[in-house]
Amino acid sequence: MNKYRFYLCAIIIGVICAFYFVYAGQKDDCPVASNNGQYSYLFPDPMLTTYNMEIYLDINTRTLYGSTVIDTVNTCGKTLEELCFTAYPNAFRNKLDTPAPADAYYCGFNEGWLKIDSLKVNGSKVEYQEAGVLIKALVPLDLLPDKNIKVEMIWRAKIPKLAYRYGSKAGVYMLGNFYPTLNVLSDGDWHNSYNSVFGDPFCFHVASYMVNINLPEAYNMVSTGTTITQLAEDNGRTIYQVKADKVRDFCLLVTYDYQELNQEITGWNIKCYAPSNNIDICSQVVEQSGQILDYYSATLGSYPYPDFKVAFVPMKGFHGMEYSGFIFLREEFLNPGYDKQKIEFILAHEIAHQWCYAMVGNDQLREPWLDEGLANWLANKYLQKYRGYSQPDINYQQGVKLSKQLKEMRSSREYYRTAYEGGEAFWYGLEQELGEEMVIKVLRSYLAEYKFKIACSRDLLAIIEKEAHKDMDYYFDKWF
Repeated sequence: MNKYRFYLCAIIIGVICAFYFVYAGQKDDCPVASNNGQYSYLFPDPMLTTYNMEIYLDINTRTLYGSTVIDTVNTCGKTLEELCFTAYPNAFRNKLDTPAPADAYYCGFNEGWLKIDSLKVNGSKVEYQEAGVLIKALVPLDLLPDKNIKVEMIWRAKIPKLAYRYGSKAGVYMLGNFYPTLNVLSDGDWHNSYNSVFGDPFCFHVASYMVNINLPEAYNMVSTGTTITQLAEDNGRTIYQVKADKVRDFCLLVTYDYQELNQEITGWNIKCYAPSNNIDICSQVVEQSGQILDYYSATLGSYPYPDFKVAFVPMKGFHGMEYSGFIFLREEFLNPGYDKQKIEFILAHEIAHQWCYAMVGNDQLREPWLDEGLANWLANKYLQKYRGYSQPDINYQQGVKLSKQLKEMRSSREYYRTAYEGGEAFWYGLEQELGEEMVIKVLRSYLAEYKFKIACSRDLLAIIEKEAHKDMDYYFDKWF
């Protein structure tokens, strides 16, 4: 009897092994690494999600007092038992893991944070858990499919003395990702942000915003969207009402003693903000921005917002930073001796993100190459066309793996080599394979198909194969 059992077990093991080797020998449908996957970014729906916010800035304590109401719909096809949010100011709580470089702390380490004072979902108070920049709301009442969801938050955020994309220096308050933001859910998997000392550790859907911003009257503000009203109060403060539709984020800049240059260039309403006495560099940036917007709109499809804003800010760690319809450039660019070619490249790179980030999003935690590499390639194509610059010396077989997630990269150099240089090389290599005209056709199709959505590498592969009318696995295999 034991002999028969032995033979039966051997047969079963043999069948299992055969199935394994048959499966393992099959070619994957797509060469893109499985850890990135092909996602259906189900929730929150960009067209069904609105943020209504009230913001009060206390200059003396460098504290934002905020209330947020998020209205959306459960579009994930199943009952939701939790909601996940990103509270980016919490990345600046501790000296040991702050993402900001040491020289950005001009007065030594100074903490930043975000605290939730009240959190309700559909009218009921809910408990929540915090882990780094993640806030997870535990919903006691089931959020059923296709039903409305209303999230109400009261919160406070501390702004550190920090020359960074979230921080303050010399009367300038740089407030990128300053408020609790609802994370993206795809196929049961939350795309939660985490703290990273390099890169942009975010994945957010587009939404519409209505924001009231209360500031001391001596200060001005620049933000994502359009200012609808401006009301001076009797108490020496001013309330700005801002509306922004279909934006991936809401960025706020509060300034003291800044000047604004507002011009219409080739049909674009372009605004530049800088410390006083910098009108010449602002004029140059406005003119270049108009030309860049013209080039990208003609090449890729129309710019998606009613105006474009650029501000020079005291920011370390980045040459530029993109937000929806709005970019930061570091203040050092105002110095007369700064490399003008580099400034224009950074400007073109950040404006390119209005298409490959703001218009078509991607998971910057899992696939940072998708937006950064394309922005680099587009910026260089612009400079080649309008400034006569030669094509960069690109090593098309440099061996980088574009499938690397942000958390798998060990240094800022590896991040830059993968996301920026590797991503750019991917597009130059594709241009060699298909020709520039076909690559532009691919991009126009990709941007139209995923406008105000989130795309992944597999989506891009499908578009390339559709436009090229051939299997492109051989090319993707080189990069993933």
